[in-house]
Amino acid sequence: MLKILTKIIDNLKSGNEEYLQILQLRREMGHLSLQHWLRDDLHKWTFWLNFFMVFIPWIIWWKFVDRKRITEIFAYGLLISVASGFMDVIGSEYAVWGYPDVLFPDIARLFPIDLTVIPVVYMLVYQRYSDWRSFFIASTITAAVFSFIAEPILVWLNLYLLVTWRYTYSFPIYIIMALIMKWLTQKIVSQQVKLPYN
Repeated sequence: MLKILTKIIDNLKSGNEEYLQILQLRREMGHLSLQHWLRDDLHKWTFWLNFFMVFIPWIIWWKFVDRKRITEIFAYGLLISVASGFMDVIGSEYAVWGYPDVLFPDIARLFPIDLTVIPVVYMLVYQRYSDWRSFFIASTITAAVFSFIAEPILVWLNLYLLVTWRYTYSFPIYIIMALIMKWLTQKIVSQQVKLPYN
């Protein structure tokens, strides 16, 4: 990976000095991140917590998912996962929060949360509460649990570091994300053409 980046940097024209500096810093950060991961993260119990958070929620989801609506529910979860991951990238890149202990080196995100815990929990809420009023209430409770219980626990476990971010900022974002993705999922499902099976 470092050789490829070095070759790219060497082939760039001189008009890109600022971008060259960014690439150089990214290369140095990648090397430092890998060293930190090998020396610190890989040997902690939190590594295994992250590892199991990738699989356990999906096993739970598979046990409880409504198989008749699995495509719709999974589509909702996928949209939640994309939105959560996108926001995580923005927050991490601008260093409003960070992740001291990660599952993978060079990926400074809490992917087990973005790709498993958040989507699985919201999929179960989506499945259980179909009307808008009950969904809003359940999503608000879920957002409160994520913001004021789960995030502080992640901070206490040193899996999540708040820099300029506050738990209260997360609360409305979780609610808005759940509502927008429900609306979008229902819009997509309503446009689905039902074809007879031969």
